[in-house]
Amino acid sequence: MYFIKCPQPFQNGVEIAKIFKKFHLYSSIFISYYFMKIISKDTFSVFLIVSIAYIASYTLTNGFIVPLQSMLLPSYTGIISLLFLPHGIRVLAAYYYGWKAFFFLVPSTYLMWFVIVHGSGLPLHPLQPIFSVLSCIIGVKVMSKNKTGRIEKEWKLLLLGGFIGSILNGISSSFLYNNGVLTSSIFGYIFGDMSGQIILMVMLIYIFKFLRMFKY
Repeated sequence: MYFIKCPQPFQNGVEIAKIFKKFHLYSSIFISYYFMKIISKDTFSVFLIVSIAYIASYTLTNGFIVPLQSMLLPSYTGIISLLFLPHGIRVLAAYYYGWKAFFFLVPSTYLMWFVIVHGSGLPLHPLQPIFSVLSCIIGVKVMSKNKTGRIEKEWKLLLLGGFIGSILNGISSSFLYNNGVLTSSIFGYIFGDMSGQIILMVMLIYIFKFLRMFKY
C-alpha cells in the first residue's frame, strides 16, 4: 500500500485557509468592481436621459414659446416664461429619483443658464439653477411620502408637488432678482411653471399612447 504524503504546508490546513481567504478577498473585490461598474452605467444612463429631456424642453421653451410670448405680450418681462416646460422635467426627475435628481439636473440646468445668459443677454442670477432644482425636489418630497411608483395613478401628487415647487421657485427667484425683495413676479413664475408642467404631462400621455399603439 502506498501513501501519498502531502506537502508540509498543506498538512495542518493553515496554507489552505490562507488560500481560501485570499480567494475570497480577490473574488469580493472582483464582484464589487463589476457591481459598481453596472451601477455607474445605470447612473450615467439616467443622467443622460434627464439631461437630454431637460435641454430639449428648455430649447423648445426658449426657441418657440418665449418668442411667441414676446409677440403676443411684448410688455411682459422676458425673464419669466408663461409656459415653462422644464418645470415638468424637474418634477418627474424628483418623483423618480428623489435627492439624486439634484445631481442629474444641475449640470444641464447650468448649461442652459450659461447659454441664455451669454447667448440672449438675459440677466439670470447664477444661483437660480440650484434654487429651482431644490424647490422642485422639496415640493415633490413633501407630497410623495406614500407614492406607489405608478405615475399614471399619481398625477394629482405630481401636480401638487409641482405646485409647491413652483411656489418655492417663485419666492426664491423673485428674491434673487429683486435684491431680497419679494414682488408680484412670484405669480408669474408659479403660472409659468404650472402651465408648463401640465402641458408637458399632457404631451407625454399622448406620446406614450402613440408608442403603445405603434408597439402593438
